[in-house]
Amino acid sequence: AIGTLAQRVAGAAGTFAGATVIVLFVVPLALSEGPCWRHKVETLWPRASGDWKRAFSTISRRLRSFLLLRLAMGLLTAALYAGWLWMLDVDLLQVWATLVVLLGFVPNLGSVISGVLPAAYALVTRDLQTALAVGAGLLVIEQVVGNWVDPRVQGRQIAVSPVVILISILVWGWLWGAAGALLAVPLTIGIMVICAHVPALAPLALLISNQEDEEGLAKALDA
Repeated sequence: AIGTLAQRVAGAAGTFAGATVIVLFVVPLALSEGPCWRHKVETLWPRASGDWKRAFSTISRRLRSFLLLRLAMGLLTAALYAGWLWMLDVDLLQVWATLVVLLGFVPNLGSVISGVLPAAYALVTRDLQTALAVGAGLLVIEQVVGNWVDPRVQGRQIAVSPVVILISILVWGWLWGAAGALLAVPLTIGIMVICAHVPALAPLALLISNQEDEEGLAKALDA
């Protein structure tokens, strides 16, 4: 049973690692083509080129900030996880740290998965007391990093409703698997920004965002 669980955990880590490689190629490639797409829009719709320029610029800025901040928070959380699990003599530290970094790109749902798996592994390989200690320690880490450090570092960089983020992760994950879950937030950010710059779709952008009115959404996008 222990060997089977370890294989499944390693397989999950491998799946997310492969999906991350895809994301790390797709997102920078899309960002690098931003100037080309701006010129295409200027050629096809010269009257609306100003709005589209601002939309592309906002998407590029927010995606870069999102990826860099998620990576930084993932590395910080992984270091804390590894330290706590090492103190409790739990195996597979590299696997857990890798999962934490990768799942850091999946807001909300990723932190739950990265905390439950080590506790379940400790329950199978050790005892209930160790599993409870693992779960309690990881919960404290998630509360401190997720509810105190992360909001202060990230601020309003995402500006997407947490409910919409969860739904998008479930939908894109169902469609594309691990790669869809990792791409869910960048895709949602892009859709929200584009809708915000199209007058007919502005109400949809407001529904996707975490703001209460269009003025607040405009300030959040310009931040």
